[in-house]
Amino acid sequence: MPQGNVSSGAEGLAELIRLSRRGLMARAAGSAGLALGALGPHGLGASTLLRTAFAQSSPAEPADWDVPDGHFYTQTAGPDAPAETGFVVSDADGVGFWGDYQALGGPGLLGYPISSRYETNGETYQAFQSGLLRWDAASGRAEVAPVFAGLAELGLDDWAVSQGIPPASPQLREAPSLPFDARSPWLTNPTLRDAYASLGGADTAGLLGLPMGEPERAGPYLAQRFERGALQLWLDDLPEQPDPGTVSLVQVGDLLKTAGLIPGAALVPQPAPAPRPAPPPATPSEPPPARPAAVPAVAPGGGRQVVVSLGQQWWYAYQDGAVVYSSPVTTGRPELATPMGRFTVLSRHSPFTFISPWPVGNRFWYAPSPCTYALRITGNGVFLHDSPWRTAYGPGTNLPQNGSDGVARTGSHGCINLPFAAAQFLWGFAPIGTTVNVIA
Repeated sequence: MPQGNVSSGAEGLAELIRLSRRGLMARAAGSAGLALGALGPHGLGASTLLRTAFAQSSPAEPADWDVPDGHFYTQTAGPDAPAETGFVVSDADGVGFWGDYQALGGPGLLGYPISSRYETNGETYQAFQSGLLRWDAASGRAEVAPVFAGLAELGLDDWAVSQGIPPASPQLREAPSLPFDARSPWLTNPTLRDAYASLGGADTAGLLGLPMGEPERAGPYLAQRFERGALQLWLDDLPEQPDPGTVSLVQVGDLLKTAGLIPGAALVPQPAPAPRPAPPPATPSEPPPARPAAVPAVAPGGGRQVVVSLGQQWWYAYQDGAVVYSSPVTTGRPELATPMGRFTVLSRHSPFTFISPWPVGNRFWYAPSPCTYALRITGNGVFLHDSPWRTAYGPGTNLPQNGSDGVARTGSHGCINLPFAAAQFLWGFAPIGTTVNVIA
């Protein structure tokens, strides 16, 4: 694992910040704080990475699509933006943001673009929800800019503290080039340390960079600062806040936007360079199973509710006692079975990325796994969600099996996996508070 010093990219970023320092300091006192993405529990202890799209297309239309040299995103255009506008991430003009954005985790880790690319002091940048990409012409690749290292170099830690970000360690202020070995003792909290490792740790290609100090309590959470980002471990049970034990990832792009450090012109959504494609016809890779003859009975009336049958591997949406939608599902494998009981929809997230809490080499480890629709139904993080990595659903899919493509598969890690169309329907059907009964 590479263990470098403060990235040289901090110099270019420092100049960017210096150009807007007066505006930044004027905003410090009245800032409304930062938007968050949440790294909370999933299934049996797995971490999750949440991203929230600000704009959604209609269910039948793709919200983002391929364009020449890259990809176009409408998710962060905003509700008042003109139709068919958003931001392009591209490899145009020899600046390979699109390829490197995907390599760095794409929307699942960096979030969606919140700006077009722009030039500052001879360098090219593009802002995303959870990071600022800078093009390094010398290496021919994009890197995550060290935003918080740049703030420290300019002596703007007071402003960072006003945003809930801990100050840089006094030791680091005296010796800014401390290597990772000297900083690793600052990773004192096991939960934050594990989240840091899952996001690349001290690797130069990681999302956060090197730690800049120990965690510090800030109101209801414990925060730790890194060169390129910050993590917050929520400790208190408060209304409308993440559950205790949730780790939040500060969205750096929103920080820069709040501070006025992104040129206004770059924040204006642009027209799509290529038309939105028509939705593809449904072409399931596996023949869909027939719906079971025995449909679970529910009491008449009662509004909307969801029933998941583990034995049938099927789910049903009820409106006033009548089935209005159903489809096959895949639930937890025998070792990580989906719990039975009466639950409610506790939170809704679109899109969402699951990150394995198990280390590489463990039989339960999995790569970061993004989905589009996720509805949480338990405090320890069991979700109903689409699963683009899965090709078959229904009876037997929660057990070890070989698919028609010859790939060995088994059930989930405890969640209820849905085909995309079913998850899309559920997203529109089940608001927070909807009853979900998981039965045998």
